Amino acid sequence: MKIAIVGSGMIGLCSAYYLNKQGYEVTIIDEGDGTDNCSFGNAGFFSPSHMVPLASPGIIAQGLKWMINPESPFYIKPSLDINLAKWSWQFFRASTKKRVGQAVPILNQMLMESRSLIEEILADTKIDSGFDDKGLLMYCKSQHVLDEEADMAELGRKCGQDVDVLSSAQAEKINPGFEIDTVGAVHFKNDAWFTPNSFMNGFQKYLKDQGVEFQFNTKVLSAEKHHRHLKALVTEKGKIEADQFVIATGSWTAKFLRQLGVKILIQGGKGYSFEVTNPPVMPKTASILTEARVAVTPMQHGLRFAGTMEVNGLDLSINPRRVLGIQKSIPNYFPQINQESFKDIKPWAGLRPCSPDGMPYIGKTKKFDNLIVATGHAMLGISLGPITGQLVCEIAGENKPHIDDTLLAVERYS
Repeated sequence: MKIAIVGSGMIGLCSAYYLNKQGYEVTIIDEGDGTDNCSFGNAGFFSPSHMVPLASPGIIAQGLKWMINPESPFYIKPSLDINLAKWSWQFFRASTKKRVGQAVPILNQMLMESRSLIEEILADTKIDSGFDDKGLLMYCKSQHVLDEEADMAELGRKCGQDVDVLSSAQAEKINPGFEIDTVGAVHFKNDAWFTPNSFMNGFQKYLKDQGVEFQFNTKVLSAEKHHRHLKALVTEKGKIEADQFVIATGSWTAKFLRQLGVKILIQGGKGYSFEVTNPPVMPKTASILTEARVAVTPMQHGLRFAGTMEVNGLDLSINPRRVLGIQKSIPNYFPQINQESFKDIKPWAGLRPCSPDGMPYIGKTKKFDNLIVATGHAMLGISLGPITGQLVCEIAGENKPHIDDTLLAVERYS
């Protein structure tokens, strides 16, 4: 059986991995060259700690405060776009205690399973990605925020995670010689990280060696269909026929599906990152600067900082004020790192595909019997890549997904 996957990011590659293992003939199509998607420049986290979706109680009030600061961690660009208005309304509706209570068990199960699956993938593929499982430290500047994170730690424990709440002195012992200026931290011990660009390059090579075909720099122009069945994708380089099709085009998925008459709500959440190749000090553990919403990852080629959530359509331009906001926040937590450390950085921007309720879209559409959608993972594309690939494989095999997919329905906002 032939399966065509549109999109070569983490979701597309993980889907290809599991489908290939089951003997499917897989072709991956991408409009880019396979090195310019959101899976390359992110923080590289596998984070069961993030079991609460983006749409959650209190996020609206906090977001309104951030909106007035051009260097804040969160920003929605005002627009008359009807899709943004619909997305914003559903985001507001999903930010309730009841909805989050329904989502947390599903998201936690997916994250914990995915955390195990990535180790299996790495053992199988032998990719050198700098994988490290020392956990994630949530550094807190204020006692109030540390108390909030302690509540999150308790939720994590109830979900079966291993979590410690640490004083500042205890947190410093985890990274000897790395000074921190905080009141304490929460250590999510199940979290891990790797260098995503190293993994993605290695994963592509592995899949090619296993017989997966890649068609890069190939734009899909239209589709051939018969009633509720897709027959082929028409690209600028020719026709690609398949028995089933997987759409994993991230923030561009809503635009792609629109030409097929399928409607979903997605907004691109722009994030920035940059790498300091020779930092004054290198921590041994990944972390998040909690109040600043900045991720810090020790990677194979330097120390990567990533942050901000800027909802601004499909605009990939880099806003220097947002990058500056990240830079300014870092010395507040790490006194050994100053602005001089950032003089030669090259900022990168990527678009995270955000659904209104913070849950991904995974499943078949009602409009076609052979179209699978896998997108909307927001900041968890790397974290949820392996489990999503496994679910896509189950769906392609006409099997009921082993995870309750009620909250993942593709057309839940149609």
